[in-house]
Formats: sequence, C-alpha cells, structure tokens
Amino acid sequence: MPKAAKPAPKNGNAGSALTRALRFEKTGMRYFALSARLATDGFAKRVFMLLADMERKHYEDIKAIAEKLMEDGKFPAVSAVSSEGRMRLFKREYSRIKKEKTITGDAAGAMRKALGFEAEGREMYTRMSENSSNKQEKAFFKILASEEQKHFDIIYEYLDFLESTGLRMRE
Repeated sequence: MPKAAKPAPKNGNAGSALTRALRFEKTGMRYFALSARLATDGFAKRVFMLLADMERKHYEDIKAIAEKLMEDGKFPAVSAVSSEGRMRLFKREYSRIKKEKTITGDAAGAMRKALGFEAEGREMYTRMSENSSNKQEKAFFKILASEEQKHFDIIYEYLDFLESTGLRMRE
C-alpha cells in the first residue's frame, strides 16, 4: 500500500508540505488508476476510476497553489469551500453504478488498501493543517483532510455493500 508522506514540520515550510502533498496525490492517482485497470468487477473499476479522477483534481489544485507560492512568495488565498460539487457527482455516479449489482468479491482487497490510503491522507493533511501557522495554508490542508474523509466514507460504504450482499468472499 502506498505510504503517506511524513508530517509537515512545525516551521511553516509550505513548499515542503505542498511537495509531500503532490507526491501523495500522485501516488493515489497511480494506485487508483492501476486498480481500475486490474479490476475485473465493473463496479469496482468505475469506483477506482472516479477516485483516480478525484486524486488528479487534488493534484491539480495543489500544483496550482505551489506554483502561485513560488511566483508570489506567499501562500495564496484559497476558497474555504470544499469540492462539494465533485462529491455530489461522485455520490450520484456511485449510487447509479451500485444498482447494477455486477459485483464480485475480488475487489475487496484493493478497496481495503484504498481505505487505508485515504485514512493516511486524511491524517497527513490534518497534521499539515495543525502544524501550519499560515491561515490560508491551514484552511487548504483542512479542506483536503475533509475530502480524504469523504473518499474514505465512499470506500467504506462500498465494502459494507460487498459484505451485506454476501459477495466479499465470493459467496
């Protein structure tokens, strides 16, 4: 399973925290994209593709902030609103594909790893937010922690669905 980056130092080095965040999101994109390619379960394949896309969007957001930080020398203002629109789209698509019930138990292992990955991301971003002295940086990492929690919740719901339908162990 991919490992989360080390906690951000308390010295407020936003550049190094953003570098770790970029690495983490890139690892997530790769993991979810690979899991989508390898999934034989159509439902899991699409869930992984959606997660890969969400991690890609995180990567793009973080990269834009890092570039602005390099350009201006200070952490830019960020919206305090998380990507609720992306999450609504994800939940709507998730609900739609779940109805297809073309699920097999072979995706459970990859989903458990994904669950761990999202938990690591949530904890990493929470630490980065807590360790930051910059108000904008603190808010940005808090938003990312919240989004990773939402990803965690979706994956957890998928695993619960597998278990409740008796398909986790190919029953």
